[in-house]
Amino acid sequence: MKIFRKQNLISIIPLGILLTLFKPSLVRADVLPPDESPVNYCFKINNIDKYSDYLIVANTKSERSDFPQSNKLLDSENCLGLNGYRKYAEVYALKKSEINLEEDVISKQTGDEIKDFESKKSKLIPALQKIRPIRTMKGIYQIDRVAKYYEISEINDRYLRLKNHSITYIYKNNKSETKAYIDEDKLPLPSNNNTAFLWYVPILGMSLIGGAAYWKKSNKSKKAE
Repeated sequence: MKIFRKQNLISIIPLGILLTLFKPSLVRADVLPPDESPVNYCFKINNIDKYSDYLIVANTKSERSDFPQSNKLLDSENCLGLNGYRKYAEVYALKKSEINLEEDVISKQTGDEIKDFESKKSKLIPALQKIRPIRTMKGIYQIDRVAKYYEISEINDRYLRLKNHSITYIYKNNKSETKAYIDEDKLPLPSNNNTAFLWYVPILGMSLIGGAAYWKKSNKSKKAE
């Protein structure tokens, strides 16, 4: 009986460690590819202050039409998160001269908003592209959060043009790096390749040693019988 309990304990320890390590991947296997991990995302437009005659507004939506919309005034300091169910943002410029700033701008804890946003659609100047978040990254990078930075390259009476500027990757070990866009349409990938994964190695080694010890004792026990 003592041998049985000891052998079971030896087998349970490495199994428990392995399940702890890989449980997140198993849980997400039905919604994500095995080599992908979800990340938090926000975006910011760096040079808003250059266009002082305009308000820059982000109207956040979901691909689910029954989800509520909301709008936020953007500034050059804060990064706006897009982390709900299939959320994205439509960005607009609005001439300050077109509205009453005291009446039409509402201050809330979550930020300033445009009152009765839908009624002002005819005055809004739309961006040429929608802001669609990066939802996942390769698990090997161990990315926790992504902050993407845009710049306004042009505003006229018909459209607002944004260009990719840079992206910051914040890793699960709280280190970060910022990569500039060299090619406008090509995402610069992280260079910190798999360093946050290294802490798994000694634990995985312990698991393998424990499993080997159990196998060895189990064989001895069978021979004794």
